[in-house]
Amino acid sequence: MEFTTEALATYGIFGALGIIIPLGAMIVFCVKYKDAWKLSAVVGMGVFVVFALILEQLLHSIMLPVIGTNVIFYVIYGSLAAGVFEETGRFVAFRTIMKKRLTTKNAILGGLGHGGFEAAFLLGVNFISYLAIGLSVNSMGAEKFIEISAQGNPNIAAQLSLQLETLSGMTFALGAAALFERIIAMTAHVCFAVIVYKSVDRRKILLFPAAILLHALLDAPAAMALPLAVIYIYMVIFTAALVVFSIFICKKFPEKTERAE
Repeated sequence: MEFTTEALATYGIFGALGIIIPLGAMIVFCVKYKDAWKLSAVVGMGVFVVFALILEQLLHSIMLPVIGTNVIFYVIYGSLAAGVFEETGRFVAFRTIMKKRLTTKNAILGGLGHGGFEAAFLLGVNFISYLAIGLSVNSMGAEKFIEISAQGNPNIAAQLSLQLETLSGMTFALGAAALFERIIAMTAHVCFAVIVYKSVDRRKILLFPAAILLHALLDAPAAMALPLAVIYIYMVIFTAALVVFSIFICKKFPEKTERAE
């Protein structure tokens, strides 16, 4: 077993882009809108770390064994979990840390920080780690790599072998699809941030549960394990509708007050 040149190049290129594109988007936004509170991006990142990586994962460790193989419950839970935690995280952030920094620009930057960090973590960090694994496998050989990593445990060795088989088959097209998915997801996070921000700033409280529901609807096809092509088409259409809806509520509910940055 060996990682192909295409697989290694894909992990390297799209791993780097998974970090560069979100970071670039935040930098461009801050340069264009100098009055935006730069720490909004950091707050968005913090929301993802605390509410998605820590609290949500803790609930998964409890709920997934309970749900087991019940497909209906899994789809419902899988669709709702991320929306509940991440939109609640945004709501809490807007009500506390960003209470005196409530502007549309800051909400957008917070969404970029949240979605951007998610992209850098899920795509950038993972792909770069896969590149390192691929280089190690090609250098020492798959058998030696598995032997060292498994430390004599046959179950771990079998799992590693299957994982390496999958990872070594990465193609440029799959890498591009993964990056495309993260860009669409990042756009959706900006929209969700704006929707939750309006629920706080204009006291349109129903927009908060609406954001949770919309997030769940976006995640539903993936929870149902539909074909990737179907998921991507759905994501594009749904996110485009989210952008239109976000623009609509921004026009319908303009900022309540002008706040000095």
